[in-house]
Amino acid sequence: MSTLENFVALLRGAHVAALVSLFGTLLFLVVVAQPAMAEAVTAAARVRLVLLRLARISAACGLIVGFAWLTLESAVIAGADSASMTLHVLPVVALQTQFGQWLTVRLGLLLVVFSLLCAAPLATVAATVLAAATLAIQPMLGHAGAIGGGVGIELIISETLHLLAAGAWLGGLLPLFISLGILPHEQAATACRNFTPIGLAAVLILAGTAVVQVAEFMGGLPGLFGTGYGHVALVKLGLFVVLLTLAGLNRLVFTDRLAGTASLAARRHMRLSVATEAVLGVLVVITAGFLASHAPGTHEQPVWPFPWRPSLDALYEPFLQQEVIPALIAAIGAVAIAVIGLLWRRIRWPALAASVIILVLAVPHLDLLFVEAFPTSFYTSPTEFAATAIVHGGKLFAANCTTCHGADGQGDGPAAQSLPIRPADLTAEHLWAHSDGEMYWYISHGFEAPQGGITMLGFAGSLSSEGRWDLIDYLRAHNAGESMRKSGKWPHPLPVPQFDAECAGGRTIDLDDLRGSMLRIIAASDEAQVEPVSLPGMAVTTIIVTPTRDAKPTPSTCIASEPETWTAFAILLGVAPDALAGAQILVDQNAWLRAAWRPGDPGDWTNPQLLEAEMRDIVAHPIAITASAHVHHH
Repeated sequence: MSTLENFVALLRGAHVAALVSLFGTLLFLVVVAQPAMAEAVTAAARVRLVLLRLARISAACGLIVGFAWLTLESAVIAGADSASMTLHVLPVVALQTQFGQWLTVRLGLLLVVFSLLCAAPLATVAATVLAAATLAIQPMLGHAGAIGGGVGIELIISETLHLLAAGAWLGGLLPLFISLGILPHEQAATACRNFTPIGLAAVLILAGTAVVQVAEFMGGLPGLFGTGYGHVALVKLGLFVVLLTLAGLNRLVFTDRLAGTASLAARRHMRLSVATEAVLGVLVVITAGFLASHAPGTHEQPVWPFPWRPSLDALYEPFLQQEVIPALIAAIGAVAIAVIGLLWRRIRWPALAASVIILVLAVPHLDLLFVEAFPTSFYTSPTEFAATAIVHGGKLFAANCTTCHGADGQGDGPAAQSLPIRPADLTAEHLWAHSDGEMYWYISHGFEAPQGGITMLGFAGSLSSEGRWDLIDYLRAHNAGESMRKSGKWPHPLPVPQFDAECAGGRTIDLDDLRGSMLRIIAASDEAQVEPVSLPGMAVTTIIVTPTRDAKPTPSTCIASEPETWTAFAILLGVAPDALAGAQILVDQNAWLRAAWRPGDPGDWTNPQLLEAEMRDIVAHPIAITASAHVHHH
């Protein structure tokens, strides 16, 4: 990020921090402080006056910093290199972009909130509701608002709840600090107790919505630990853990002491702890501003930093289950005992001691839930399994790999006998046990034999990154083709190779345009007459694949644009290119390869009734895997 972009991220964070403070202050005044002020009539007026003043300052800061953010963001969007150009594009960005429109609405709401910040109780309640609305606009200014669709709505709801929870908890810390300094110690303890349910509910909401955001924006644990976006999120998470620790200390120790004999010392300790929480809360919000300015981790290839990674494979092995499952139950029980101990003071230390002993005994058995990992373990292929990539990968395999692995990839090449370990059979089932990223690492860095010596050289120095990915696509397609040749089916979910097609009227499409409809692919060596097929409730698109580009599209068919598509489907069916003619392939509405038929196979697909029956069966039995990911790890 440039200096200007960093400053914009800082303004974003400061603006949101002001809104969090505004909402948290008003919510504290309306909900938390009222019972305490009712018990301390003398101090009540002063508490209300000071908190309303804090709300006005927060609203004013939100307006000033928000306008500054809009101005600098306009400069970034327009690439402005001068103040005059920035002022020129500012109205355009403010009124004609989604970001500018929503931010302008928010600034208008802040003006209304500012005007409502008076002593009248009903006006304060109205200001609180509008302050919540200003926070709820934030998702529309970032990644969530730009995604759209069902996922976008889910993220907007999640992020809105996340922000309101942050406002209720973090925004209430400074008002709590102020109230602790004004209210008598018994009423101060009351305010702390009233704040606890809000803080606890906020923490639960923050944790739940954070899980959604980790899954959608970071790509899970790999994105959290292996991307720049995730690293910023880890900083935020670390600050959050410290905040939770301080919050627990306040509730379990200092709150009870406020009403006791050592109230002055407890008040001093409590205020120091709350002040620290407030500072950390500001840092959390500013960190979130930088996070929103980064590209999501799902847009990066995560570099895994650890030599091991989590794996659930042991849970599917009966022999290993006998060791792992009891250890997991024991670990969960230890955590439950620790939580009970924290909540029940009389058994706290014995419970914590028992929890530690159980964990010490259980943890060594949980190492079966981890397997060896590499920096590229969570990489995914960027090729989209393209037909051109598969064919290019086949050429690279012939030029670089057949000496050891053999022409068919079975590990029987001319040099195989001279190696300390027999080369892998790349047509075997084990290929599917490795992710794209693991295969990329093996091809790039090679293998060493356990006893020493090289069993396979790495190709990082001789093949480009694109070439290594193409080689992986070929290995996947070739392995699947061998299974299809032997058994008549693909053993693992496989996406249809990406290719472009030309349709009637000069329209060009790619396969992303056809998601949601079933795809019928026909391999024809010439311009064959194709009878259209229909399926009730499901659109069906027919694409002709030819070895050349001589065929022309018709109103009912499209023609694959790249000649490599013919060869790619021959590889996937396990046949020679000159034996592909007449084959038909069905692709479901989520772009998964589902079934194939060749002349001479049972169930003649040239019979419309048999073909439609096969298509109905595919629709009735969808593959329960996310179709967007080209990951084959099992």
